[in-house]
Amino acid sequence: MAKEKELAVAEDTFAALEQRVVRAIELLNREREQRMAAEKQLENLREQLETQHAQTTQLRLEIEELQDERTTVRTRVERLMASLDAIGAS
Repeated sequence: MAKEKELAVAEDTFAALEQRVVRAIELLNREREQRMAAEKQLENLREQLETQHAQTTQLRLEIEELQDERTTVRTRVERLMASLDAIGAS
C-alpha cells in the first residue's frame, strides 16, 4: 500500500514535471517565432530606411540643380531688365 502511494506520488510528480517541460517548450517556440518576426520586421525597416536615404539623396541633388537653374534664370532676367531699362532711358 505504501509503495502504491509512493508510486502514485511519483507518477503525479512526473506528470507535473512533464507538463512544465511541455509549457517551457511551447514558451520557447513562441519566443523563437516572435524573435524571427522581429528580425524580419527589422530587416524590412532597414530596407525602407535605405530606400528613403537613396530618395533623400536624389531629392537633394534635384533641389541643388533647381536652385542653380533658378540662379541662372534670375541672372538672365536681371540682365534683360537692365537692358530694357537702358533702352527705356535712351
